[in-house]
Amino acid sequence: MLKKKMLIALGVAAVLSVSCVSVTVWAEENAEEQTEEAEDSSNSEGEEDADLEESDNPEIEEGYTTELEGCTKVVSWCKNEDNNIYGQFYYPEDFDETKTYPVIIMSHGIGSTSQMVERAKWPERAAQDGYVVYTFDFCGGSLNGNSDVDFMDMTVMTEKEDLSAVMDFVKTKDYVDQDHLFLLGQSQGGLVSALTAADRKDDVAAMILIYPAFCIADNAREMYDSAYDIPEDRAEMPVGTVGSEYVKTVYDLDVYGTISAYDGDVMIIHGINDSLVPYSYSEKAIEEAYTGEGSVLIPIYGKKSTHGFEMNFEEGRDYAETVGLEFLDVHLKEEE
Repeated sequence: MLKKKMLIALGVAAVLSVSCVSVTVWAEENAEEQTEEAEDSSNSEGEEDADLEESDNPEIEEGYTTELEGCTKVVSWCKNEDNNIYGQFYYPEDFDETKTYPVIIMSHGIGSTSQMVERAKWPERAAQDGYVVYTFDFCGGSLNGNSDVDFMDMTVMTEKEDLSAVMDFVKTKDYVDQDHLFLLGQSQGGLVSALTAADRKDDVAAMILIYPAFCIADNAREMYDSAYDIPEDRAEMPVGTVGSEYVKTVYDLDVYGTISAYDGDVMIIHGINDSLVPYSYSEKAIEEAYTGEGSVLIPIYGKKSTHGFEMNFEEGRDYAETVGLEFLDVHLKEEE
């Protein structure tokens, strides 16, 4: 079944040869940017006026608009109960608010922000293809996000609640085609998307999961012999320090049994040289959870087919985005 699906997937036999889940992952894939940020932070240390100016950044204010090639980005905040969530819509160039559009909600990995999804070009490419896109910063999803909540208070389940709140917010827009709401998630954002879709399968038309971090529960069990051994306050995972609740909430999670509740079509895109989330986790997801004929696994080949390959492997990124959007486009045509 797995080989059949891989061959079906848009001619995968001709594949180009071409955040696992922590701040460390983000740091490894974005070392240059992190260094620049650290230098900026060092230069402004002790300068209270500069800090205040930085906190008043107009680029994160509601309605702030940026014109991009073939699309427009507009800041649009939403809430998960009392927590403020920073996000932005990407609209096609010919957007008309009196019409309806298919929508993709994109979720970043742990330790990163919506900027990482943007750096990977997913929102622009999708908006240029006629989709409305919403990206956002998970509450506590990183040390430098714009949404509320401290990083140490974030868990996979709090992010699941955030994504569900975002879905509710997006669905209030008149221009949203309620029958064509798609999810896309990177790394931990992929796991969160999969868990959310399992709970809200009637609201999700299809999903794209990019190197989804299905390894997290196994990582927790590898680190601690039992849930009782998880320390209070802070705990360690293979990729760094997190809040203890983060580990506790995933320790007994049956990942594949839970996500299999979603019976829609899923495309998983994963680099075969990913050492943070091994490719085998996605193979298992296709074999055990997403077993329908419409679900496919797309392998990305090449030396740079690592975790976060879209950031430093242009050829692999272009291929992933091409097949990913073709996958979603098929679901639009099926309704015509």
